[in-house]
Amino acid sequence: MEYNTLTIVLITILSVGVLGTLVYLVSTVRSLKDRVKTLASEMVDFHTEYDNYQVQIERLFDNRDKDMDIRTDRIYRKMDKIKDDIHTKLPTQIRKTIEHIEFARPLDNTFTK
Repeated sequence: MEYNTLTIVLITILSVGVLGTLVYLVSTVRSLKDRVKTLASEMVDFHTEYDNYQVQIERLFDNRDKDMDIRTDRIYRKMDKIKDDIHTKLPTQIRKTIEHIEFARPLDNTFTK
């Protein structure tokens, strides 16, 4: 009888310990599942934010490229205008200056002697 009571007490203690361990494991698994869900949603948010960042950077680079193209075009147009001025107006200016030098009368006659 004594062994039966002792066996029942040991079985009860073991079953309470096993049940406590099971409850702990179940609660741990549930908390881990919740943590996994939050991490998954955070990863989705991170990827969305990263994709948006990449899109913003690409837009920024595209805008910078367009601005650089516009500036380069402006510079080339200015250079073309300057070239045209050099080819058309400069010879005329040189001719006018040479005419003034050729037909000018010196004020001081010391150089003509």
